[in-house]
Amino acid sequence: MIKTKAFHFLKPIIPRKIQIFLRRILINLCLHSCRNIWPIDPKSAIPPEGWTGWPENKKFALVLTHDVDTQAGVDNCPLIAEIEERLGFRSSFNFVAEDYKISKELINSLKTKGFEIGLHSIHHNNPFISKKYFEKLAVKINKYLKDWDAVGFRSPSMYHNLELIHNLKVEYDASTFDTDPFEPQPDGVGTIFPFWVSGNYDQKGYVELPYTLPQDFLLFILLQQNNIDIWKKKLDWIAEKGGMALFIIHPDYISFNRNSHYEKYPVKYYEEFLTYIKTKYKGQYWHVLPRDIARFWATNHRGNNILSNGSTKERKKEKIWIDLDNTPHIPFFKPIIVELNKRGYECILTARDAYQVIALADRFGLKYKKMGRHYGKNKIFKVLGLIIRSMELMPIILRQKPALALSHGSRTQLVIANLLGISSMEIYDYEYAHDLIFFNPTYAMTPEIIPDSSIKRNRVRLMKYPGIKEDVYVSSYIPDSTIKTDLKMDDEKVIVTIRPPANEAHYFCQASGELFEATIKFLLQKEDVQLILIPRNKKQEDLISKTWPSAIATDKIIIPDHAINGLDLMWFSDLVISGGGTMNREAAALGVPVYSIFRGTIGAVDNYLSEKGRLVLLESSNDLGAKIKLIKRDKNFSPNQSEKQALNTIVNKLVEILQK
Repeated sequence: MIKTKAFHFLKPIIPRKIQIFLRRILINLCLHSCRNIWPIDPKSAIPPEGWTGWPENKKFALVLTHDVDTQAGVDNCPLIAEIEERLGFRSSFNFVAEDYKISKELINSLKTKGFEIGLHSIHHNNPFISKKYFEKLAVKINKYLKDWDAVGFRSPSMYHNLELIHNLKVEYDASTFDTDPFEPQPDGVGTIFPFWVSGNYDQKGYVELPYTLPQDFLLFILLQQNNIDIWKKKLDWIAEKGGMALFIIHPDYISFNRNSHYEKYPVKYYEEFLTYIKTKYKGQYWHVLPRDIARFWATNHRGNNILSNGSTKERKKEKIWIDLDNTPHIPFFKPIIVELNKRGYECILTARDAYQVIALADRFGLKYKKMGRHYGKNKIFKVLGLIIRSMELMPIILRQKPALALSHGSRTQLVIANLLGISSMEIYDYEYAHDLIFFNPTYAMTPEIIPDSSIKRNRVRLMKYPGIKEDVYVSSYIPDSTIKTDLKMDDEKVIVTIRPPANEAHYFCQASGELFEATIKFLLQKEDVQLILIPRNKKQEDLISKTWPSAIATDKIIIPDHAINGLDLMWFSDLVISGGGTMNREAAALGVPVYSIFRGTIGAVDNYLSEKGRLVLLESSNDLGAKIKLIKRDKNFSPNQSEKQALNTIVNKLVEILQK
């Protein structure tokens, strides 16, 4: 299930009934978008290299496991074992070591009857909060493994970190799955076969056993299925492909009487499924315990090697997912994409239908997947939009499996990268932008100008690049004068490009809006001035058109009716006035006179440009006449073709991360 960390953070204080209710809503919202990868992901059927089949020439392997989450589940274990014994099956029972009482008599009884005991961690929470936390926890886990004579581990809620599992003295781990986009950490391993996870240096390798049938809790509690059709459909597909059918049953959620309960399902579903397997596939499946299939795999298929970071030894160049969330991202990422492509990396692009993102991406010839839109400045709608876009993007990213998520402040990407365990790099140049409370990037990169003391993200690995963001693409800019004809620029007049403040952004300040209106009124009084106005969205454009209709009708104000190259516009302007950072800094990088009407907290980059005389900060309407110089400038030369130091530094650091 596509859940947020916020949900899991608040989970302990949310009543259980409300938890179930909320999870049902979230699942049903994203069920349709996940139909191509759940319950069956066709790509997961590819057998390992050199695969010759299961022992005894069986069609598929069958492994039954139980995760026991509560004391009620412990009490139901003997009843589950009795059903399986009667029908000729055996399974493993994974217990949480210190959340409830587990008698030695129960463990010994299960072992005597041919069942296996595994460890479901020390407590039923995420054991991978940090490397330090897990390494400390591993000492306890290893003690219980030894005491119970157990060789297998499964993490609570299927949280997983294949590298950290090397700290455990196990023969197998079973904390992953082929496909399950509804889990807290929903990045599936994409296979219905076991695989070997090798160690590095002095680490011992182990076998990973992903579950391949949907969990009972998902089917019967959250999706409220009243039959076993999904189980049967998936099992039939696994049998056809010759894979491993491994599934999880929770004794906690099984009802052994006819009393209905919002968190229980009738035991007849499990009995019916076991009977279905036994009847339809009699003599065709290799039914063993998890430890047996792990030993078979370790002996015969250790060559199908998966490194501790989960990637194959002979891996292709990694994919990089870039999310284009705002208009300035298009020119910024274009040269970065080109350089990464030159080095053999594939870039997957997604774009939000907001501002001029889509039109500009088309103009720049970028190939992208359009997903999501802008939901306005209302905070509730912003959160709703974030959730909806995350759910829309999740199946795509699950299929693509990028090695790195890269953006310039995309909140949606940050959420998905955290949920899927994808390494992420967030580049940003305004240190006062609001962070998401529960989500942090793996890496962050800022201009060297921003002091470390201003950066709040103290839990991420911080990198720096020289200059400013706009140097990345302005350094190779070549002017195209066709924009003058396109926008009906009057060469006899002072051309002023104006960008209104971002009135739907969280950092919007009302004083910026007031200063924008005062600026327009001031400039409209000047006869020898023509304004090129670049609204941020349709709503802003409509307001401007309604406020100054006569100026628009006489071409005193020009509003482009299509996406344009912002660098061309600024280069052929005499000055720029903007309520946002990017256009200000682009003009400064080009050497065009620029004035800022942004009245929020001024960031380090703008302060730096102001101190260097490359940007003039307007603080009130009194500054309009005093500071703005309405004069023509010479445009008959090319902008400086500076060295690509910022671009090369950023790309080199990205490659360095990908090669780790």
